[in-house]
Amino acid sequence: MECSLCKKPTNKCCSRCKVKYYCSQSCQKKDYPNHVLDCPRRSADILVKNVFQSLMPTNIAVLYEYGFENCNNAEDRTKLLGLYIGLIKIIGCSASQVHSWWESGELSINIKKTYDDGGYTSGYYDWVLRNEHLLQGLHKYEGENSDKSIVDKFLSFAKPYLSKHDQTISFKSLPESKRNVSFLYTSVIQGFVPRIEERNWIDFGFCTCESISKEYQLRDLYQELIVQRGCKIDEFNDAYMSGTVLDLLKKKINICGWLSESKIEIFGYEQPIKSVYHLKQYVLSKSVDLIPAVKVDYGFINCRTEEEKKQLEHMYENLINNHKFDSLDLHKACITGKIFNYVRSILPNEKLKADLLKNPYPLKDF
Repeated sequence: MECSLCKKPTNKCCSRCKVKYYCSQSCQKKDYPNHVLDCPRRSADILVKNVFQSLMPTNIAVLYEYGFENCNNAEDRTKLLGLYIGLIKIIGCSASQVHSWWESGELSINIKKTYDDGGYTSGYYDWVLRNEHLLQGLHKYEGENSDKSIVDKFLSFAKPYLSKHDQTISFKSLPESKRNVSFLYTSVIQGFVPRIEERNWIDFGFCTCESISKEYQLRDLYQELIVQRGCKIDEFNDAYMSGTVLDLLKKKINICGWLSESKIEIFGYEQPIKSVYHLKQYVLSKSVDLIPAVKVDYGFINCRTEEEKKQLEHMYENLINNHKFDSLDLHKACITGKIFNYVRSILPNEKLKADLLKNPYPLKDF
């Protein structure tokens, strides 16, 4: 990575947001007036920002400190977010208020008081009254110690699908491939799709889905394979290692049509992956590293300034979010050196610099 200010190579990142990199304390201090706007000190500030963007929080401290990690499925997380949207966006509670309630250990009490005193009601509030335990006993996120408790709870969903031997050893002792599979199991059993920042989002094919709804459809297929069909982790891991997860799904569930029509690709453990999917992950997550393949293939290596890099990121974000976008079409345009033409066909009004979109190694005979 490079320093966000002077562009020198560095591997030191901001300890709070884990996004901005700095080569020294001097550069970090100089950039503070700008960075503080995107790097809040308190989880409540991040929660409020997510609320006004109507985005599910991804910051681990927010998830831990405000009850999302206590939810057993994606639907409950969505309802909890709805509660906070009502509290902050509609009723008007500030980040300082929410933080003070959390800090005093009386978040649940004050949420109920605020809703009741103002005469507010909603389906989300009625839901939280029945699930008040989710907001009880919330603690400050403390790095590795908190991570261990989260992982232990999270992996309890996958444990019944492990072999008897694997249930007796520590999670860290499992091969990396089985750890990846275990995390997939715990996600889909609870109704979650792997977060876009995660390796599983790419390895298990969610990156190839052209919409969020298709990601949920793919999740449902995995859920059926695991829960209804009883697929054990050893069997799934064998398919993952050999690159045959797609065949396993087709064999067990018989849904070849949808997988083919939706152009779903599922990758094996440490198998080559088209750089277009890493591009999607980089652009849409805004928190993963720009890997060399993406940097070269999609023009970032041609950027001379940070501003040009941001313009290119913004252009790809608009492209990927366009309903006409197709990952495989962009991949083909990339390897034939025709990214500029492809982007122009989807975004005719986008301001483009053709020299930025040059692939130095096009395959002219593709």
